[in-house]
Amino acid sequence: MPFSNAAQAAETGSPPRPTLTDRIKALALRDTNVVVVAVILNNLLRAVSGMILTRLLVPEVFGISGIIGSIQFTVTLATDLGFQPFVVRHQNGDDPRFLDTVWTAALVRSILLGLTLVALAQPLAMLLEKPELTPVIAASSLTFLFDGLASTTLLTALRRRMVLKLSIIDIAAQVVQIAVSAVLAYFWRSYWAILVGMLSNGAFRMAMSYVAFDDSVRRLRLDRETLRELWSFARYVTGSSIIFLIISQCDKLVLAKMMPLDDFGFYVLAGNLASAPLGFAAAYNTRVLYPAYAQMWREGEADLKARFYARRRVPALLYVFASGGIIGAAPTIVRFLYTARYAEAAVYLQILGISSLLALSSYAAHETLTAVGNARAFLEANTAKLAWLVLAGGIGFLSYGAFGLIVAVGLMELPSLLLRWQRLSTFDLLDLRQELLILAAAPAGIAAGLLVNAIAARILG
Repeated sequence: MPFSNAAQAAETGSPPRPTLTDRIKALALRDTNVVVVAVILNNLLRAVSGMILTRLLVPEVFGISGIIGSIQFTVTLATDLGFQPFVVRHQNGDDPRFLDTVWTAALVRSILLGLTLVALAQPLAMLLEKPELTPVIAASSLTFLFDGLASTTLLTALRRRMVLKLSIIDIAAQVVQIAVSAVLAYFWRSYWAILVGMLSNGAFRMAMSYVAFDDSVRRLRLDRETLRELWSFARYVTGSSIIFLIISQCDKLVLAKMMPLDDFGFYVLAGNLASAPLGFAAAYNTRVLYPAYAQMWREGEADLKARFYARRRVPALLYVFASGGIIGAAPTIVRFLYTARYAEAAVYLQILGISSLLALSSYAAHETLTAVGNARAFLEANTAKLAWLVLAGGIGFLSYGAFGLIVAVGLMELPSLLLRWQRLSTFDLLDLRQELLILAAAPAGIAAGLLVNAIAARILG
């Protein structure tokens, strides 16, 4: 009678061989696969949300929500201290006293941000020549309060590579936001539905940071040495974040002032669709690559270059192919997700999709440089983007108006990527052949997208 795995292990003294079920489970729970599934679910939820809300609300509402999002993003990045990479990389990242100080600093920052946004609500609304936005800008300050009150478990979970649990929380928060927004949009038919949905997302994540993790309660504490190290790390993060917010939000602020709200709503919706692959790029780099790279660096692994590329090669190829597919199939995507009145968003999606296509390679280079201790990498890359935006964006705007500025924004990731490649080369961490091989998947993806357009045109007429 054949032995079971356990019996064989007891007889031979060797560990039992994993069963097929064990291998399937291990494959499903691999960090990269969890991120892929989570991003697919997140984008499906966003698509469903867009299909519902665009049928309940007019384009003007999405222009207003884009303005609110830009203001929040601007205020947040202007005071970014880099809490997440600081905790993930720090040798004492699990020490309670260290975490208490980080949590206290984050809470103080969030309270100050909330009060600042309330005070600036009316001046910002008047600057944008849309005074009716004053109350909604003020109310959006609650998101900072929720962020500040959240436990540091959301940071330590990333350090411990608890990707599955973090992904579940993200998806659940998205479901809550969509449900709240859809119900309120049905009854209210105003931008307040989208804002309250955003607030519900923040409140849910705050609650889960305590409910879903052990040892989640933090205490007010300010350790001088930890604060000194935080500032030493954050001074590059803060400076680069200020530059980043300029380059990432100036187009929205300029276009919000220049364009009618319905046209700006098309641009916002296109930006939301173009950011779909960015969801994977950001999650994969921050939740998979950076923790793994930081651990390799802390443990003194040999041949970091080969290990780094081996870690991301296949996901990067698939990402670039899919991003190219979105560019090629943009008209069909917009037509399928939204009604005919949103067709103009397709051109914006194709332009903005170029930066999304380059993002994974650029972000991965950034995480590599940060993991080996080059905290200036983000600042340098954003400085290159700013220079590009000033020169190319200025020329484009003067020559072709708003459309020229949009084209410059769509190409903005290119100078950043080239600079990061140069910095990787100085650390002997660049394999240019592999980088170009990854980007070579883009034309194939675009061709596949164009084929989808042709097939859809024949079917739909």
